[in-house]
Amino acid sequence: MKLFYLILFFLVIGTALTFAFTVLFRVETVEVRGESRYSAEEILKASGLQTGGNVFLTDTAAASDAVEKALPYIGVADVRRILPSGLEIVVEEEPVAGAVLDDTQYILVGVSGKVLDRVAEKPEGCPLIKGVAIREAPIGSQIVYEEGESREVFDKLSQAISAVNLDKVTEIDLEDSYDAKILYDGRILLEFGPPTAFEEKLLYFLDLLDEGKLTENDSGTLDLSIVPSTDRAYFSAGLVSSSVPSDASSAPASTPEPSSSS
Repeated sequence: MKLFYLILFFLVIGTALTFAFTVLFRVETVEVRGESRYSAEEILKASGLQTGGNVFLTDTAAASDAVEKALPYIGVADVRRILPSGLEIVVEEEPVAGAVLDDTQYILVGVSGKVLDRVAEKPEGCPLIKGVAIREAPIGSQIVYEEGESREVFDKLSQAISAVNLDKVTEIDLEDSYDAKILYDGRILLEFGPPTAFEEKLLYFLDLLDEGKLTENDSGTLDLSIVPSTDRAYFSAGLVSSSVPSDASSAPASTPEPSSSS
């Protein structure tokens, strides 16, 4: 008798599970949310998700990875279960950190180091990344530089630029990984010194702009290397047209102007 009830119990459980997986949690809708250059149809196709399956048995991680790899400009594709019968793909675009010249093409690199595209011409407003040598750059995968230090410095600097929402970046110069430079708006060369505290140094620079200590008429070189320890920066006035200061600099680098954001 006990065996009979045990078998009956498992039959009931099995029937209930079968009903749940085939009827109650059947995927009926797959929606795409978020803004990107890709259409909802392209994102859905890349994910491989379809209606008719089971919500709980859907491999959301695999679908997410498939979208991010097939559609390079998507940095994050978060696939979520919407009970009882839906799936949702929430996408975010990968911010473009800059472009690296590779022979006759420009490699567009995202903030995370992901290769977004190869183009014949550098897009307007896209910073030029100088001083790095490319080993591998397959679209949709992480860029691989010849030297590991350049990659690490670029990652930290590009993430700091994104974090503080710094625009008007003309060039990023990593020729010397221990003295990275940014050319801002084609007229102010930011020298960072040791590759640390990038975000703090950039915030200091933004404070100078906000407070009017540096104006849209100023051009020259701003040494931010000792900001973390002294809360001071040194500005050397002069024309700057690239990541190398011109010979027209008129004030020595030690001139404390401006000296503090406070």
